Amino acid sequence: MRKVRWGVIGAGGIADRKTIPGLLAADNCELVAVMDIVNAEKIANKYQVKHYTDSIEELLARQDVDAVYIATPVDLHPEQVKSAAAAGKHVLCEKPLAANYEQAKAMVNACKSHGVLLQEGYMMRFHGAHQRISQIINEGKIGKPVYARAQLSCWYPPIEGA
Repeated sequence: MRKVRWGVIGAGGIADRKTIPGLLAADNCELVAVMDIVNAEKIANKYQVKHYTDSIEELLARQDVDAVYIATPVDLHPEQVKSAAAAGKHVLCEKPLAANYEQAKAMVNACKSHGVLLQEGYMMRFHGAHQRISQIINEGKIGKPVYARAQLSCWYPPIEGA
């Protein structure tokens, strides 16, 4: 099985706590490089990744990176996704994809025009309970929903400075 070789852009927070460990646990993924403006070397050492940088251009220029996971602030997503697409890298971008429709549409179009895949990293869409709820609604088992209210709670480890 060929492995997808990943580069991570924005390697702190959720990337460090969840996504990088998930990539490393997957049989079909390999973490090749990390990019972060603050913690690149620290994260690379933590996960034994040989290549690290504080430059997105340097990471995107790597021939051994097939896809990137982007976990930076949302205002950086449009330019980073378009740059990744232009470099021929498939993109998994953390939510929200963009700040508005126009930005998101431009990102989708850039990925389409460069022939790369774009996916928003919104895991709740694929959660088993949510898939089942969608199935029940689509089968008409509860009638036509006219109002819904939900609360999401989750545990986070202590985060210094939070």
